[in-house]
Amino acid sequence: MPTIWLNGTFIDEADAAVSLRDAGLLHAAGVFTTMRAYGGTTFRLDAHLARLRQSCEALFVPLVFKDAELTAAVDELLRQNALAEARLRLTVTRGTASQDPLHGLRLEPNVFLTAAALEPYPAQYYETGMTVVLLDEQKLNPYDFQAGHKTLNYFSRLASLRAANLRGAGEALWFNVHNYLESGSVSNVFIVKAGELITPPTAEELRDPVVAAAVPYPKSTVLPGVTRRTVIELAKELGLNVALKAVNVNDVLAADEVFLTNSIMQVMPVCRIERKAVGDEKPGEITRRITAAYGRAVAQSA
Repeated sequence: MPTIWLNGTFIDEADAAVSLRDAGLLHAAGVFTTMRAYGGTTFRLDAHLARLRQSCEALFVPLVFKDAELTAAVDELLRQNALAEARLRLTVTRGTASQDPLHGLRLEPNVFLTAAALEPYPAQYYETGMTVVLLDEQKLNPYDFQAGHKTLNYFSRLASLRAANLRGAGEALWFNVHNYLESGSVSNVFIVKAGELITPPTAEELRDPVVAAAVPYPKSTVLPGVTRRTVIELAKELGLNVALKAVNVNDVLAADEVFLTNSIMQVMPVCRIERKAVGDEKPGEITRRITAAYGRAVAQSA
């Protein structure tokens, strides 16, 4: 049985438990981050912890452990489970609530970390590209309090991903209530047009007046993905022009290249949008260059 880390203690996963009154269970009140370890080192762990902490502060989810404690827990958990290539998940719930006569509402949050052997996406996806579908039945609401955060309220995304899988696709692309592209179910989205790399902006990026002027909606649901940020940095180092602006369905369908990013898939080429080929239906030049640069960044971090 694998070992997990729960509230500062390493225990067998079978022995782990949280209260039935935990707000994460009852109300999906919590946040998480998914990370990938290469050779026993977790890639961009500091960036994952920073984003997690920002979400905790924004959504009133207490995170009582310091980054140094969480970093040590990640390293030790990989060691105890003898994992080098791994998928990790760090979850923080709002916990249980009680009334303290002296201080009022008292929260007892739960923080837990799990690790498992990496199950990578099929190699064929990277060679011939993934197929994605366009999601029309559901829309992302940028005016939602939880927009732009990786919360435990994930069932709609998983349901859309399952529906995509049943149609022979690997991901579903989501649009917001204004019908502009925001993300995949579990990924960030980039398109390439005339050599320019384009991706929808996050809420933080929309605070830039220049970015806001290029976007016909005031708020964003785009998750500030760690892999997304890494790709933007690498693209600039490669001398590519990166544009943060609105993307509609016609932009997606007319793109020369499309790719997805998250910590587990890394850089995933998209070569078919339902039955429509993207470009010449194989990973494009810019996608390949960014994939290679990402691989170098991973190697340098080990």
